[in-house]
Amino acid sequence: MGHHIREGKFGETRLDGVTYAVGYWWPKAIHEGNGIARQYIDPSATPAQVKALEEIGSGEHGGSSAILRKTIATLLPTKRAKIDWRYGEYVASFKVEGIGEVQSDYILNPVTGEKFRGEIVLPNGISWKRSVVTRIKKISLHDTHLQFDHKDTAGFTTRVKSTENGPA
Repeated sequence: MGHHIREGKFGETRLDGVTYAVGYWWPKAIHEGNGIARQYIDPSATPAQVKALEEIGSGEHGGSSAILRKTIATLLPTKRAKIDWRYGEYVASFKVEGIGEVQSDYILNPVTGEKFRGEIVLPNGISWKRSVVTRIKKISLHDTHLQFDHKDTAGFTTRVKSTENGPA
């Protein structure tokens, strides 16, 4: 998952402009747990911002991080890595230098080539309320215990306004 915080704060720490990603892997279904995760934070983030993101990711402060954290058996230490971030509603990508990348695009109708435009709305969503459905052209992650490459799989892009109580 890739994130770019346009505007926000955690406690007294401003997070405006911070870009980070989280690599996840589970041996079976997510809810069965035993997952592995690691945060990758762009070097432009200050030490205070890194600490804030680690606190958020710990799950100790609620929100969707608390739910996901319960499925993680191994939380690897944070790594600093340059992140190239490009966001568009359907066409989006991010690349964590030396680690991996995700490329999102439209789903194409196999007969007509027409671009599919669809969305999912979750009024009570724990991570987001609305997302568009995309095709992940490529997703790769190569870091210690996190190793995979996939292409042409389902994906989602979204903009989230988060509060202490979850997505608004």
